Amino acid sequence: MKKISVLALVAVLPICGAFAGPGKNMNNNTNNHPAVWTVTEVMSLPDDTPVVMRGRITKNMGNNMFVFEDGSGTVMLEIDEESWNGNTVRVDDIVTVYGNVDKGSNYTEIDVNSIVK
Repeated sequence: MKKISVLALVAVLPICGAFAGPGKNMNNNTNNHPAVWTVTEVMSLPDDTPVVMRGRITKNMGNNMFVFEDGSGTVMLEIDEESWNGNTVRVDDIVTVYGNVDKGSNYTEIDVNSIVK
């Protein structure tokens, strides 16, 4: 009887995974790299969600605040000096931003951990 139960369980497990769906997660199953989020997607994420985004930093607003743009929209980035990793970024440069969503009652911005050019 135990052999039949184990066989039934082994047969059902792959089916359960199929119903889970791909979803958006931080690990791409094929290469173990973080998923890249669009600005539109980021705007609906909860506070403190880790994100990776690709796009351009289009404007320096002062006080470590910058405007980030991808094909889907814009979001504010808060970038401390050490997060630049020595990179000099121009408006035309495509960058990868690693950070966390910062949600307030009337804003969404990204606290940047690092930038890769």
